[in-house]
Amino acid sequence: MHFTLTMNDFENDENLEDYGITKKEPKKSAWRRFAFGSWILILVVILVGVGGALVYKTSFTFSQIQTEDIDNLGLTENMTTPLPESDRLNILLLGLRGEGDPNGGLLTDSIMVLSVKKSTGQVALISIPRDLYVVIPGTNKKDKINYAYALGFEKKGAAGALLFSKIAVAQTTGLYMDRAISVDHQALKDIINTLGGVAVELNNPLVEDQQWTNGGDAGESWAFHIKTETATTTDGVVEKQKWVFEIPAGASLLDGNTALYFVRARYSTSDFDRLRRQQIVLAAIKDKALSLGILANPIKLFQIMDSLGRNVRTDMDLNDFKKLIALADNLKTQLIIHKIFDTTGEGLLTAGHAESGAYILLPQGDNFSKIQEACKNIFN
Repeated sequence: MHFTLTMNDFENDENLEDYGITKKEPKKSAWRRFAFGSWILILVVILVGVGGALVYKTSFTFSQIQTEDIDNLGLTENMTTPLPESDRLNILLLGLRGEGDPNGGLLTDSIMVLSVKKSTGQVALISIPRDLYVVIPGTNKKDKINYAYALGFEKKGAAGALLFSKIAVAQTTGLYMDRAISVDHQALKDIINTLGGVAVELNNPLVEDQQWTNGGDAGESWAFHIKTETATTTDGVVEKQKWVFEIPAGASLLDGNTALYFVRARYSTSDFDRLRRQQIVLAAIKDKALSLGILANPIKLFQIMDSLGRNVRTDMDLNDFKKLIALADNLKTQLIIHKIFDTTGEGLLTAGHAESGAYILLPQGDNFSKIQEACKNIFN
């Protein structure tokens, strides 16, 4: 394993500097409120109230990304979820390939809960493995949790997809999901490129030599190189070429394509390492978005919002977003609590196989009580 982090590495932000995520003093200003709100929308930059044209553009973008209002679709009893908490705000963040991708484009490969304790300003980011085996909303059958979005989309488009994902994650974590946002791969690439790339720093290199061929499936990246392996047989020398994706130890600047490969690589490591890398990239984008030079650039803002309109869906409305920005001054965004559930002793999960033979993850003790307790008490 070339990229090694433990769960404790992300219990608080004390170790983030080891991975190239620089702590900065919070700026108690409109810019800071703006930047935090941008991070909630997968670290994109939407400004409310700095000029008529930009406000108009922001409203127009929300009209594009906001899903229709729906009820719970009148489905089965397993749609029951925990009740909202007055002092807790939970936003579900979902990453997927995209609707037009034939290779499981509607399966959510990235599932995170952004949780805020309003009274203290504490912020937590909780990663849910995509292979977690759960009862899928609208059915009486179990499947991987990343299938909830696809089934909901089949029932009622993007609105149903967000609803089903919120219910599946709520039932797993014991937390009520107030709102949800889904982002496809293109949005992540566009945002990072518009920001001029993001910086990460690794103690050990990440080497993925099993997952991609011919330079990958998401466009060119400087991190790919061709490795030629030779083996001598009775018939002579046989050459075999493979494409290797490698991020070296130390500091690296990732463009959009390279960052996407970085957060997707898992064949030579694991899904759990991938979850940790996803959190690193989110934190790196947040740091880059706090740059006043970028936030004050209307051209970049318009570019980001154009990408949002095409590639982001949410059940938040503009008023929700404004309320979120109003919370920003009290939020401790420099001390984010990171939580990842995995198969380590303290990770609360075990590996197994479904009847079909598919790899799945199960909660220890065959119930989610310990996971729910950890989520509920994450700020204690």
